[in-house]
Formats: sequence, structure tokens, C-alpha cells
Amino acid sequence: MMQMAAATAFYAAVFIWGWRQLKGKGSVLHRLLFVGILGWAAYVGLAGLAMVPHLSISSAYIVFFQPIGKAFIGWLGG
Repeated sequence: MMQMAAATAFYAAVFIWGWRQLKGKGSVLHRLLFVGILGWAAYVGLAGLAMVPHLSISSAYIVFFQPIGKAFIGWLGG
């Protein structure tokens, strides 16, 4: 539980620091990208700490490409 609080505080501090850095000189697109990337990192990090299933970069590979690859290997007689 303490790790979750520390990670949340870290992400909040990074958000505040980054938002201040982008304020005034960053475009709206830069702010949206910053929030999106930081939000995704917080989601994956906190879900990993909580040990709950979550989507990640490898989810598409596991769901789509891995079964297709296994089918190809079976089709080729491997």
C-alpha cells in the first residue's frame, strides 16, 4: 500500500513539474501528448503494483500475433 502511495505521489509530482514546464511555451498538442504518455505510464505502473490485469504494449502481440504465428508454424509442419 505504501508503494502505491509513493508511486502516485511521484506521478503527481512529475505531472505538476511537466505541466509547469509546458505552460506558456508548449502547444495544446504537446500538453495532450504529455498527459497521455504520463497517464499511460501511471496506469501501467499502478496496475502492476496492484497486481491486476492491465493492457500494455505487448497485449496486441499476445492477443493477435502470437496465435497467428502459432498457426503458421503448425501449417508449415513445425
